[in-house]
Amino acid sequence: MNNLTIGGNAKLTQSCFTLDHTIPTSTDVSVFMLTDTQKVEGDQGMVFYGAPTSPCESVKVFANNIKFDLDKVPPHIVKLAITATLDTGSFSGHSHIVLSSDEFKCSLDTSSRTEAALILLELYKHSGNWKVRFVAQGFNGGLKPLAEHFGVDIDDTPAPKTTPNTTTNTTAANTTTAKNTTTPVSLSKISLTKSAPKVDLTKRAGTIGLIKANLNWTQKSSGIFSSKIDLDLGAYVELNNGKRVIVQALGNNFSFAPYVKLLADDRTGSSLDGEWLHIDGNALTEVKRIMIFAFIYEGAANWGKANASVTLHVPDMPPIETKLTEEGSNTGFCAIAELQVIAGVVKVERINRFFSGHKKCDEAFGWGFSWSKGRK
Repeated sequence: MNNLTIGGNAKLTQSCFTLDHTIPTSTDVSVFMLTDTQKVEGDQGMVFYGAPTSPCESVKVFANNIKFDLDKVPPHIVKLAITATLDTGSFSGHSHIVLSSDEFKCSLDTSSRTEAALILLELYKHSGNWKVRFVAQGFNGGLKPLAEHFGVDIDDTPAPKTTPNTTTNTTAANTTTAKNTTTPVSLSKISLTKSAPKVDLTKRAGTIGLIKANLNWTQKSSGIFSSKIDLDLGAYVELNNGKRVIVQALGNNFSFAPYVKLLADDRTGSSLDGEWLHIDGNALTEVKRIMIFAFIYEGAANWGKANASVTLHVPDMPPIETKLTEEGSNTGFCAIAELQVIAGVVKVERINRFFSGHKKCDEAFGWGFSWSKGRK
């Protein structure tokens, strides 16, 4: 493995690889796909949380890693710039950043970095081969000068106002328009926090479409004898007729048709994009509430080490994100968020309450199940 210093480069022999990183969860990671002009070509040249997969599927951005398939990069793209940006503050207040693949490793001390945006790495073509360069170039102004550096025009028009009586925390709420195109790229993101825990969905129950919930986390714990971290995603579903069901990998109950479906259980902790739960927004007229939860199955002592986050993807809305990093105590179960249907309107509320297990959560929210220990 090549240990790169700032400015150093190395040849890549693998076209398909995963770039793992320790970038803080409060940071947004983006990849800019650049032509020989060193600029993006339209909005499809920016891969980020709002559009985490490039149209050619050569770049896929996840919470804790990025997956590359360089064979799928269009011929006119000569460079991929991997960047990190903060909504507030600077990188000096965060831990050092490590980026690594099977072929190279980069370590960046951020203690003296006063910038809010960094170009971390570049993957670039050279004499017909792909190479990596450790850049670590900063921008004091954050996202705006970073985007301008790559040929993106920033529209500073505020994001549309939310529905009255809806509390949201919208970060990076500008829209961008790449040069030579009229298609805007929205950088809006809704972060559910303690101070802003609720949001109303833009459509009524029965007309929302497919809601996708994603749980992602740092897959490997720290330490000499570290092991893979395995988190499980699940949901408590209560219908208007009183029927109640738990959907989770434990007990192999992966579906409550047509309302909720758990796509798969990542039993090894090796999945690149975590675990996914699908909710049929068109069937929510029959639902009273759905509570999304997660628990630590193995590999981590607490949520701080797991570095987990859950993102709801709702059609025609910015991603709705909540992070599970506030509690460091030995509590292996987290009630994350609840969807409620009130007078036909679907409301999402951040819960983020931590318990020792399913039973304690049940007692707190009145689910009414009998619990016993189980294994997958």
